[in-house]
Amino acid sequence: MRVTTGMIYDTGVAQMQRQSAQLLDTQQQVSTGRRILRPSDDPVASARALEVSQSKSVNALYTSNQGYAGDALKLVDSKLMAATDIVTYVRTRAVEAGNGTYSAREHAAIGEDVAQQFDALLGVANSQDSAGDYVFGGYRSNSLPFSGSLAAGVQYQGDQGARTLQISASRELPITTSGDDIFNAIHASPGSGFALSSAANTGSALVSGLSLAGSYNGHAYAVNVASGPAYSVVDATTGATVPVTSSTSGTSTTLSFGGVTLSLDGAPASGDSFNVSTVASAFDVLGNFVTSLKSGNASAIAFGNRQAIASMDATQDNISRVQSGVGSRMVEVETQQNIGSDLDLQYNQALSRLEDVDYAEAVSNLTQQKTFLEAAQQSFLKVSNLSLFNYL
Repeated sequence: MRVTTGMIYDTGVAQMQRQSAQLLDTQQQVSTGRRILRPSDDPVASARALEVSQSKSVNALYTSNQGYAGDALKLVDSKLMAATDIVTYVRTRAVEAGNGTYSAREHAAIGEDVAQQFDALLGVANSQDSAGDYVFGGYRSNSLPFSGSLAAGVQYQGDQGARTLQISASRELPITTSGDDIFNAIHASPGSGFALSSAANTGSALVSGLSLAGSYNGHAYAVNVASGPAYSVVDATTGATVPVTSSTSGTSTTLSFGGVTLSLDGAPASGDSFNVSTVASAFDVLGNFVTSLKSGNASAIAFGNRQAIASMDATQDNISRVQSGVGSRMVEVETQQNIGSDLDLQYNQALSRLEDVDYAEAVSNLTQQKTFLEAAQQSFLKVSNLSLFNYL
């Protein structure tokens, strides 16, 4: 084969370019610490590294959500602890108000104190997080969950939902609790119930007693007052009108209906209403308690004391139940965080095996390729200097 000068130059340049490219790749591997600089370097490892990287990114999102969930649950727990302190204090004041030696002024003073605690509990129920979302509003986190006041009564405007966060591929964790479940679903102990006057009542009649017979069906009843006074009772559960008998002695009135005996003390006004149920709102009970304390009516105060103590105990049971669930979810978040940390370590190890360079091998290759390049350059120099003209 005839070897031309052009062939010698072209071959020499090609060899040096190839050696330079290999040297550059190895140098980049050493400087970056990565074995795979482009997918073509190792297609199988590149595809696997992409899968692991995606899994690692998803795990990072779950880890972030776990942090948010933990913070949200800690906030809920702190608000429930604040509610517990208020409920415990109110219960203590209710027990104190049962002292038979207290005067009307002392009862009124306790009523003012309990009214302040009412506002404090309402503030806790309307708590917001750092983003301005209402903690106990359910899904309706942008709306005030509990509206109203001691004088007008309190209405729940949230819903029964609980906001959730995805903390793992298979777990959506509730991070809030419906305020209705905590503050409005206060259950009376077996064999007893709650009797409450409406906050809109204009008469002086207050509930002074309640007893439930064995025939009581557990339904809620609404007692409405017409002029006279005349009384009508509606079964709030079924909507049916229930027969009622009434007897009056002085300022006291006793109503009997559906296995319920309800005692009122004072003069009711037309349009007033009273409710009997086994489930009540803590705010309604507190409102009635404050009203009775300020009324100076001894029988209403005595009944209000008993009812307030029972309702605060039931409220505490609700709060404890919810707190228990919050504590369990906090433990779950911590467990998921530990699992996420372990997964992140495994993903890093897998990526290291797939992508990281072996420095001993890379440095050895770098030295070898440098030697090859120098040899190619020297040999090209010598071959390119060969010429017959040197012998003329």
